[in-house]
Amino acid sequence: MIVNPAAPPVTQPERVVSADGHLAATVDELWAGVVLSYNASTPADPGLDAENVLQVRIVRQDPGGLPPVPVRSGDPAWAVEGVGSAYDGEAPLGVAVTYTATPIYKDGTTGPASMLSLTVPAPAPGRLKDLWIKSLDTPGLSTRVAISTWSGPTSAGRQSTADVQGSPYRALAYDVHGAEVVQAVIDVPPEQVDRVRELLRSGVLLAQVRPGYLIPDAYFVPADITGPTATGKLGSSGGYLFGFTIEPLARPDTAGQPMRMPAWSWDILAAQVPTWDAVAAAYESWQSLATNGVT
Repeated sequence: MIVNPAAPPVTQPERVVSADGHLAATVDELWAGVVLSYNASTPADPGLDAENVLQVRIVRQDPGGLPPVPVRSGDPAWAVEGVGSAYDGEAPLGVAVTYTATPIYKDGTTGPASMLSLTVPAPAPGRLKDLWIKSLDTPGLSTRVAISTWSGPTSAGRQSTADVQGSPYRALAYDVHGAEVVQAVIDVPPEQVDRVRELLRSGVLLAQVRPGYLIPDAYFVPADITGPTATGKLGSSGGYLFGFTIEPLARPDTAGQPMRMPAWSWDILAAQVPTWDAVAAAYESWQSLATNGVT
């Protein structure tokens, strides 16, 4: 393969489909996520017992040689009429990942897996809004904001010492260092102040930046929140600052978590479409309904 460094990047297709045709994914650039849909019955597959597919488990393989991780709403997802849907708002930005979907039959056994790869775009270098703050429970609150200041990370030691009689040295017992803690300050426009205020108090969040920053993704619950603080004269149209502490947490459990997709829920559907007959007329399949027509 000959690669021309001057060649423009390849435009990623809007919809990616696995080689067997069962797993489809669409990058949701507006929210930096991935809409995933598994359809057991399309196309016909002699190696797959489509009529007995009850659930589908979807995992994501990130770069770096780490084990695959379950997609939060696909661990597992129920397959209504053989169709299971999931939304992944936690994929790392700007790097290629691989999704694997494994159907689960009614008797608990599994069928042949389907795979595909894609990349969720990261904020481009030089873009003002370079930090994604995502809510796990309410993804519609997720917001891309501008970093104002970002402290150097600190990693606390876990050590216990004791004097040793007859020795100038102390005995030391130690454990792994704590996760890297940072103090962050973000700048948001006036129209996003209420949204960010709610976001920072919405529970477990995920902070993501582009790979070039060399800052790992972090799950956290904001501590020591300050702001909004006006950057200019109070009441002007300038930005507002929010400050908070990011102390990373282990990834929250994914098992049995429901489908959560930004700007789409049964409540939103009920407000838009008054009757089930109207829903049936508006969406051609369960697959289309589950993802608001995306996949």
